[in-house]
Formats: sequence, C-alpha cells, structure tokens
Amino acid sequence: MHIDEELIKADYWRAVMYSSLKEQLAGLGLSGSGVEFGGSNGIIQSYCPGVSWETRGYPPFNVLDSSSWDKEWDVVVLDQILEHVERPWEVFDHIGRTCKTAIITVPFLIGVHPCPTDYWRMTPQAIEMLASPHFSKIDTRSWGNTEVNFLHSEYDITGVMMANTEERVWREGLESNDEYKPFVIWTVLSK
Repeated sequence: MHIDEELIKADYWRAVMYSSLKEQLAGLGLSGSGVEFGGSNGIIQSYCPGVSWETRGYPPFNVLDSSSWDKEWDVVVLDQILEHVERPWEVFDHIGRTCKTAIITVPFLIGVHPCPTDYWRMTPQAIEMLASPHFSKIDTRSWGNTEVNFLHSEYDITGVMMANTEERVWREGLESNDEYKPFVIWTVLSK
C-alpha cells in the first residue's frame, strides 16, 4: 500500500487508514447519492468521485434521531463520530435501513475527546457484530502499534510529533501493524 505523503503531513495517525480506504473504494466504483455525517474533512468523499455528496454536520444532525435519516442514499460515511453517540447500535439500524454501502471509521487507542460527549471505543469485532444484521459484505481493517500509540499519547499533533521525533521512527510506525494495538479501525459495508 502506498501511503500518501500529504496525508502523513496532515494527519499522521489516520494516513494509513485513509490510504487503505482509497484503495478499498477504488475497486468498488461507487456512484449515486451519498451523505457524510460528521465534521467532514471530505477525504473519504474525494475517493468516491461518482457519488453526489451531501454533508450533514454532527452534532447538529443527531445520528440517533430518525429525522436525520429522512431519505435513502447509495453511500453513507461516518468518519470518527460513532464514539460520540450514546447508542451506536441504533445508528447501525438507521444505516442498514437507508443505504447500500457504508464507510465507518472509529478511533481505538486515543484519549477522551468530547464532541460534546465521548462514550465508546469499539473493536473490529464489535463493529462487525453491529453491522452483520444489515450488511452481507463487511471489510473491517485496523492499524496501530505500540510506537504510534505512544507517539500520539506523547505529542497528539502531527506537526509537533514530526518536529520532535526522528523521521526513521515515525516512518517505521507507518509500516508496522499490530492488530491487538489498533489506533484506528475502519470498515466498508455493503449489501
């Protein structure tokens, strides 16, 4: 997998995830209508150029409220918001009812970050269990390791970490993955 240098500089701790998603989504040829709930950085949307996107900010659009799911979409993106939702299993019910494909990302080993709340850390198995009643194809992946988890706890901000760490150290971190020490988890779900 090629990890984009711009992604590394913008957000080191999510660069592997976004690079992997780019490869995963390239082969799907997604099209139609889509919505991203969250404070979108637009990165996942950019990987699906055949989709006409709408962005619904979270928390203004409450993903637990059925009125936020007022239509059907071909693609739904939830990028780093499920940890902030009181009852994520209900969100999976909404997703399963309203879309053909879903792309979901969550943090795992990361500090508490209220937005306005922070409730959950999910494992890949938890995501698969919540998704399985609604989606027949589940491609869940994760990335992280002791070194990058330490770097995040120590520095938090990409630029600060890069300024205070040897390039060799953080580059090696990008190339290593320990499934038992994930930093981020993501899944592509389809029916």
